[in-house]
Amino acid sequence: MNIKKAISTTLIIAIVVIVIIAAIAGVLLVTMRHPSVTTTTTSVTSSTTTSVVTNTSAPITLTVVTFSGTSANWIQYMGNIFSQEHPGVKVEVITFPFSEYLSKELSVLEAHSSAYDLIGYTSTSAMLVGPYLMPLNMSNFNMSDLITAQVDFGGYYYNLTTGKYYLIGLPYETAIYLMAYNATIFDNQTLAQEFEAEYHMNFSPLTYQNWTAVLDVDQFLTSHHITQYGFLIDDHVAHGIIDAFPAVYGWFYYRNSTVNMGNPSGIPGFYIMFEGQKMPGYTFPLPSFNSSAGVEALITYKELVSYEPSPSQVQISYDNLPEFFSKAPGAFLFTSQISYINGTVLLAPLPGGYAETGTDFLGISQYSVHKQLAMEFLKFLLSPQAQEILFYKFHKFPISKEAFTEIISNTSLPYYLHEQVTEVYRAAQNATANPPNIPPTYEYLIPSFNNLVFQFLTSQSTNSTYAMQILQQAASEWIKDIQSSI
Repeated sequence: MNIKKAISTTLIIAIVVIVIIAAIAGVLLVTMRHPSVTTTTTSVTSSTTTSVVTNTSAPITLTVVTFSGTSANWIQYMGNIFSQEHPGVKVEVITFPFSEYLSKELSVLEAHSSAYDLIGYTSTSAMLVGPYLMPLNMSNFNMSDLITAQVDFGGYYYNLTTGKYYLIGLPYETAIYLMAYNATIFDNQTLAQEFEAEYHMNFSPLTYQNWTAVLDVDQFLTSHHITQYGFLIDDHVAHGIIDAFPAVYGWFYYRNSTVNMGNPSGIPGFYIMFEGQKMPGYTFPLPSFNSSAGVEALITYKELVSYEPSPSQVQISYDNLPEFFSKAPGAFLFTSQISYINGTVLLAPLPGGYAETGTDFLGISQYSVHKQLAMEFLKFLLSPQAQEILFYKFHKFPISKEAFTEIISNTSLPYYLHEQVTEVYRAAQNATANPPNIPPTYEYLIPSFNNLVFQFLTSQSTNSTYAMQILQQAASEWIKDIQSSI
């Protein structure tokens, strides 16, 4: 089957699907038109052999489970196309709210049920679902077309006892944590001249070399009543803090050889919130944030939060950040949130030129009775053409390098979209300011760290001694949790 795609130059979402079934060839041709731009004609072809489904009189339902949202809608959209290729196969995407999906998945997996074939999960929850997923053979996928830094953080199951890694899932899109900003504000030359005269630095977010620059911009814009808030940053105690803190901390970790020990990305699985090497007598690296670098980062984080609603009253989170964006110059966020924000949004790396990843994955259940078909569908989702649909129709960023290259080379792409996709592609390949995703991360490390940091964020103190006390307590709890998991 070939799926030919042409993308119109209008920004109005319109999709015209024309299906022609050729009786002799049995070929399904679907022509899709996407909004905003025009691209060259491409085709999406699944490599699934007809032997996967041998009895069309007994329909097969391939079930994908994940959290609700735009990405799940894309998976279902592509599932419908996949089903048209394979008579007798139906792809069904089951979704739950983000706060519930993991417990719903685990209850089925722990029962060794075959109800779900493909399992959706986040980078930090990889170790929870990992024991129930089938190890993937790299040779079955075009790994060279996938952005390695995105695959690494969440794609591998790390066994704390053996120290071995297993590929358990692959990312189906690129989501990184960086800086998004309102182009209208930063394209204002009058504002730029006023800021540069007062602070003696460039106003453009693309030029910020440290977090002090962000705080200067926050002070300038709020004190001149240009925006109500400064750059927004997540401070939600349930999960957001574990995303936001590493984003800030990365700047200090990269520049402190005492904690990174010559490994600026940390050890895979542990990453920057642990030291870059294992100390003698330990089978795992020690936490790195209970250090001068961590104290500086925590105080900086609190200063950033001071330019937004008080977290003791309203916590900025993945869900409500878009509604506050219009009252701010920008935000530190995951690129998966951009599609929910109105206005012309441009992107920049985190100050100093780095990023954090937080991509979502799909793995195959060990208990699926359709493992081969599930693998073929996963390959189908990762094809460059399917990845282009992800961007053009759903405004999510691809994981395929070829798809990125094709989109960037599209001369009819609006300026702001071209800038977005170019910056994401550049930053995604070196997004390593990551929180850990070792086995106890989701259940133990995240809650203990978030609760303690939230205590500091809602206190009246910016004292470095108190900051160190908070971080020392968090580090102590992390060590105990890891030791009990080995």
